[in-house]
Amino acid sequence: MSKEDSVDAFSHHVLSQIDPAVYHSLTPRQLSEITQAIRSSRPLKKHVVDIRGAIPLFFVRYYFVLLMGRDRREAVVGAETERRKRWDLAAGLGFLTIFILPLFLTLFLFLYVIKVSLGIDLFPGRHVWEIFFGR
Repeated sequence: MSKEDSVDAFSHHVLSQIDPAVYHSLTPRQLSEITQAIRSSRPLKKHVVDIRGAIPLFFVRYYFVLLMGRDRREAVVGAETERRKRWDLAAGLGFLTIFILPLFLTLFLFLYVIKVSLGIDLFPGRHVWEIFFGR
C-alpha cells in the first residue's frame, strides 16, 4: 500500500482490511477523507502523553510507544465510582467531625453559660464538671 505514507498505524490497520481492488480505486482525496474519519473516530484517541518513535539499527528496526492517560475502561470506571462513593461517606463523616461537632460543643457551652447566668440548677448541690470527672 503506497498511498498511506502519512497514515498512522491505526488507520493503516483499518485501511488494510479493504479489498485491494477497491483500495486502489480510491482517489487521494477519498483516501484522505477516509483516513481523517478513522482518526477522528478512533477509540480512546486522546492521551496526555503520546510518544511514538522508531530506532533503526544495522539490520533491524525497533519501535517504541509510550501512552499515558486516564483509564476509561468500563470496569475501571465502575471501580472508581464505587471508591468515590466510599470517600463521599468518609468526607461526610469528616465534615461532621470537623465542623458540626465543635459547633455543637460551642452551643452546649453557650447554653450552659445561660443556665448558670439564670441560676438554674439542674442537679442540686453538684456542678457539671463534678458529674464528668467524678468528684
